Amino acid sequence: MAHSVNPHDRFFKEAFSREEVAAAFLRHQLPSDIAALLQPGSLEIRKDSFVDRELAEHHSDLLYAVRWLNGEPGYVYVLFEHKSYPERHIALDLMRYITRIGEQTLKAGHAGLLPAILPVVVYHGRQPWNIPVDSRALFDAPGALDPFIPTFRYLLTDLTAYSDEELQGDALLRVALLVLKYIFSPELGERLPGILTLLGNLAEQRSGLDYLYTVLRYVASGAPHVSRAALSQSVQRIFTRGNEIMSTIAEEWVREGRQEGRQEGRQEGLSEGRREEAAALVKRLLASRFGTLPEWVDARLQTVTLDRLEDYAVRVLDAPSLEAVLAD
Repeated sequence: MAHSVNPHDRFFKEAFSREEVAAAFLRHQLPSDIAALLQPGSLEIRKDSFVDRELAEHHSDLLYAVRWLNGEPGYVYVLFEHKSYPERHIALDLMRYITRIGEQTLKAGHAGLLPAILPVVVYHGRQPWNIPVDSRALFDAPGALDPFIPTFRYLLTDLTAYSDEELQGDALLRVALLVLKYIFSPELGERLPGILTLLGNLAEQRSGLDYLYTVLRYVASGAPHVSRAALSQSVQRIFTRGNEIMSTIAEEWVREGRQEGRQEGRQEGLSEGRREEAAALVKRLLASRFGTLPEWVDARLQTVTLDRLEDYAVRVLDAPSLEAVLAD
């Protein structure tokens, strides 16, 4: 299903805009001496974005306002690189974005010295990050010119360089980091049950269920090599309310496709496109549950409405037979 927003951007923003995830990230992923400089409880998530529109397909960003232990204000700027390979000029982008944060601070009436801005890059590509983490590497210049070249370093969280055990933090943070780490990998399908198990009883709560839905939606849209039927099986195997959870999520997936069809372009053509996608989803779910399907199933799915397909997607999770799912 096509999304108007890049699925990696969407997941990063939804997960790391949660205060508990952001706080755990700063506590566990920053170097301990730097994390110790942060005043506990001072984190404030800002909604501003400084990424250029033409680069938004590759970068996402979040700005965290903090206070240092001395009481002075500061920022942690997190740039998420969601290309599958390292970006050699990312320090140049960071330089631009840090300047914009400083300009915004001045426009807001800040007087005196600018607050310190700590830049952090999060990367989850297919190959290890092999780009220097300082801006000096951008310039081809003799050493005598060093005093005239803008230089700074950024902190790097390269998820390809961590073992699963090294990705420490609270359950919500660990789930986010592990899903990001494996989203491009064929291993994701087999590792997903173990990742989801980290949510434990949290998925029985409303906020935990919302987070589980965020994770599953990301996997469904960002990892086409993992089928939604496999997601359904993982959830039903792990959580006591698995059938109920997947019924809700399957219904929302189909409804989401219907809503996107209403919002984009010509209504009739797009509605048909969403209906076909919903039919394909239901067919995969049926095949996962009941095995090889008779020919009449495909004919039925191609003729029913989007509303009826939504009903089928809910029924397939616990109906006793194929005929019970597709009954009128």
